This record gives sequence, structure tokens and C-alpha cells, in this order.
Amino acid sequence: MATPLRFPKIFILLTFFLTASASGVYAESELLDLIYKADQAYTQNEYKEAEKLYTKAVELDSGNYRTLKALAELKMRFGKWEKANELIEKVLAMPVARGKNVLIFEKGSTEGQEGEIVDETVITPPQGRNNMRNYLEGKSRDPIPHYRLFFKKSGKVFLVPKSEVTLKFQGVPQRDYFLVKDMELKVKRILLAKDDSKKKDEMVAIKGGCFIMGNDLGHVDERPAHEVCIKDFKMDKYEVSQKAFIDVMGTNPSQRINGKLPVDSVTWFEADAYCKEQGKRLPTEAEWEYAAHAGTKTRYATGDKFTGKDGNFCDSTCTLNIAHPTETDGYAFTAPVGSFPANPFGLHDMSGNVAEWTNDYMIENYYQLRVKDNPPGPPAGETKVVRGGAWNTDLYTVQPSSRVSFVRDFRNEAIGFRCVSDK
Repeated sequence: MATPLRFPKIFILLTFFLTASASGVYAESELLDLIYKADQAYTQNEYKEAEKLYTKAVELDSGNYRTLKALAELKMRFGKWEKANELIEKVLAMPVARGKNVLIFEKGSTEGQEGEIVDETVITPPQGRNNMRNYLEGKSRDPIPHYRLFFKKSGKVFLVPKSEVTLKFQGVPQRDYFLVKDMELKVKRILLAKDDSKKKDEMVAIKGGCFIMGNDLGHVDERPAHEVCIKDFKMDKYEVSQKAFIDVMGTNPSQRINGKLPVDSVTWFEADAYCKEQGKRLPTEAEWEYAAHAGTKTRYATGDKFTGKDGNFCDSTCTLNIAHPTETDGYAFTAPVGSFPANPFGLHDMSGNVAEWTNDYMIENYYQLRVKDNPPGPPAGETKVVRGGAWNTDLYTVQPSSRVSFVRDFRNEAIGFRCVSDK
């Protein structure tokens, strides 16, 4: 089509769902009519009817992200969480578009024009005339089946009846993509909470001994390196998983929901409460570092080098400016607990994946006291120490000696924990 469709140019007002396809072009009146009727039913709170109509529309066009999203919302409303999750995953698998760019197809034509959605559905004014010309005139408050479209070639905006065109989105707009991501969080949390399988945390018995704590070549808070002796204790073999956390605490603060992933975005208070509920406690810094070194005297428990085969850190797929240019660990974010080899003590993910809360307050010069036997850490402070580095930290931070601290109510998608026991 050489020129834009000839419709009256007028401003219109946005309301609800868009008749657009992400996978193919549908000029069939049946599909357009179905979606329009489904939109009407939804806005009038006739949810059962809307569900039936959107289901039929999805059967005709399974690549229409808007109808998938609308149907997923209805499935959530009716508590059909598994089906909602399926629909959400289909939307999130689609490419993300910027803005509301579309191809505009005239009825019966296979040649599309590049354009942009300005508004999706017209409604009549609430009362009288409107000097801003944002409405079509009329007595009814029902939506009017028109689009307001910007045609890029002509640089003009036209009011276009929905019955005359089909729109093809070039991906899912970012705003809608993130709305669906929020839906995914809610649905996956509920599905995980409904999982009634139980699994007891495995613990590893750690034989006490002496080691050199700290690093004379490290940051100032890691110096001086000094001898510390630790008594026997037990430590969780894995970082606490989301499934384990929700079984005990009944909640899941994590940002990437999967029962096998470590719980993340957990505060120190929540980690401390979880451990106490299990008859355990958070490790001291000294216990944690002793367990992370696992009897080795090298930079890492794996030796003086740490690779993508050893643990999960900010590798070449990481989008941060600290990304390692050549190493790849196979995970863009967190990995399921135990995905990497255990250290010589039999503990997994002591370096990387999620950083782990300890019980100690952070005092930068605490090591200068050279407390030798089972150092309990400072008696007070403003922040608590986090150890081990994470999927979004560099290779320095995943060293056993590296120290970082945060206030106790801090949440971050790269912080989790594991517990220890004296028994």
C-alpha cells in the first residue's frame, strides 16, 4: 500500500486490550469479533464469558500476546495457577519490542505499513463536548472499535476502525513484558507454596582445626592474616533453597522463583529466624571462612584459579561492567543449589551463586585483635557480614577471605544464606 488508509483524523482515548498478533496476520472477522467481545465482557466484569471468548481467540491465534496476557489474568482470578503459568511463559518467550511499533495490514491485504499505536480503543466523552478533541462524540459509554494509529511514512495520525485492519506487533512492548513478569512472580510463588513435597536440609560434619584467616594481600578489612582455631560444628551442605525456606517460613521473597534455586532477597532477620526455627544458627565469620577454605591454603578452595566450572559468578554472559570476558559458568543468574562441585569438606556453592549472611557484625579493623579461639565477632555494629560472593560479583569477591557487609534489613537478589549447628 503506497499511501496510508483514508480515515478521519481525530484524537481518541486508550482503554483496554489490543487486537494484534505477534506470530501472524489475521484479517478474519471471526478473530477480531471474538477479541472485541472478550474485551467488552472483561470491562463489564463478565469474567466467565471473557475467559471463554479469550480461550477461543487464543486457539485461533496463539501468538497474540495481549490475548494470552488477558487470559492469564483471568486464570489467576479463578485460581487456575498452572494454566496461568503456561500462558505467562508463552508471553515471556516472545521478543521484547520497544514502544508500540506495529505493522498495519488493511483488510484483505498482505502488505503492511510501519506504524505505531497511539491509542487502542475509543470511548465517548463522560459528558458533553470536550474541547481537547480526545473523544468521539456519542451518547453511549461503550468503547468504540477504533484505533488511533501513527503512520510512519506519512507522519500522520489516523482514526482507523478495527474491522478494517489487523495489527502485527514486532515483539512484546517493554511495559507489558514487565507487567507479565510481575504476574509470573505471583503465580510461581503460589505454585511453589502448593508443592507439598518435603526435604530435610542435609548437613556436613566439619572437624575443627586451625587455619590462617584473612589475607595480607587483600582489602584492609581482610588484614592482618592471623591464625584462628575452630571447634567442631555442622554446616548445611547447600545454600538454603526456596523450597526449604517456604516450608519453614511460609513466604518466599526471591526474585527468580524456583524451588531448587537458593532463596534470595532475604534479610538477615529472616535468615536468622529460619535457622533458629530449625534449631540452628547463622555461622560466625570464622566458621564460614574455615569451611570455605576446606583445609586448603590457596586463593580458592579449588586452587589459585576459579573458573566457570567451579562456581557461579559474573561471567561473560553477565551484563555488569565487572563481567569476566572469557569464563562462562552456564547460568545468567542463580543456579540450582548443588549445581557445582563440592569443596573438600563436601560443601557446595561456598564461592558464588548467592552471597551468604553470617552472624558477625562488621568492624573493619576487627582482625587486628587477632582473636584466636572461636572468634565470636564484634559485640555490636551497624551492619552484618556477607560472605562468598554471588552470580553478580567478580572473582575477587568469591574468595573465601573477601568481606562485604549490609544493614540487617537489606534485600538483594544476590544474597541468601545457610545455617550451622553445634550438635
